[in-house]
Amino acid sequence: MSEDEAEKLDSSPGKTSSLYVITVNYHSRGHLQKLIGSLKAIPFLKKLIIVNHSPSEGLGDLEADFPIEVINQENKGYGAGLNRGLREVGDKNSIALLCNPDIMVLNPEAMEELMDHMNSYPQIACAIPSMVNRELQPTPSYREFHTLQILLASALSGLRRGRAEFQRLHGYLHREPSQPFEVDWGCGGAMFFKTSLFPHPLCFDERFFLYFEDVDFCATIWKKGFSVVSYPKLVFYHDEQRQSRKSLLFLVRYIMSLIKYIKKHQGLPQRERLKPSTDKNP
Repeated sequence: MSEDEAEKLDSSPGKTSSLYVITVNYHSRGHLQKLIGSLKAIPFLKKLIIVNHSPSEGLGDLEADFPIEVINQENKGYGAGLNRGLREVGDKNSIALLCNPDIMVLNPEAMEELMDHMNSYPQIACAIPSMVNRELQPTPSYREFHTLQILLASALSGLRRGRAEFQRLHGYLHREPSQPFEVDWGCGGAMFFKTSLFPHPLCFDERFFLYFEDVDFCATIWKKGFSVVSYPKLVFYHDEQRQSRKSLLFLVRYIMSLIKYIKKHQGLPQRERLKPSTDKNP
């Protein structure tokens, strides 16, 4: 699928797939209740699957108009939790919303359009909605792959506030905000994924306990010949915690995950290097 094709919504009618929602809980019961409330308006929601990494937190009494399945497991990281939840999806032709518990759907009526758009293009493996923060201000939910310049800017608060032009490009802030288009990677806080592709050829690398599992997942999508697209019309609220900027422990985890990512990909991969070659001589 070309980028021009990704920018156009398919006008032909499509059959909406079943939707599964998979989230990984770690002491987030209050957030889960808000997430459940925001999902009530989705008639094609098949099941909410909660992979619970804090078993001491009882979740068995959560109520909704749709089935809820709680899976208690040892905390092996966010990617491992999502893999565990995906194994419980009964319909392999469905779409799964993989998300943090601290998100809420703000306009659920746009979700059916997103899923129809994904089904219109076989190459799309993953779609990323827009995000707003606690102040209801847009926050980048999809980005270009990291470069050394971007990593340095992320580490220096002065450059972050400055919004240099390369940072605007990194967050696709120069693109039309209403139409879908191909992106390098999207935030693991909320991503839609075709379950027919799990576990082969696509699953999360469980060596990433926290951070960069979403970047690595999207890099694998491109490497396997599929694509990641934005879908700006669908908007989620994200009560993001930004722990890596508040806690030394989380900062260390972030740095360790970055090192694993660089070692795995032998550097900081860019999309054109990841995509399989399609050039064939006649």
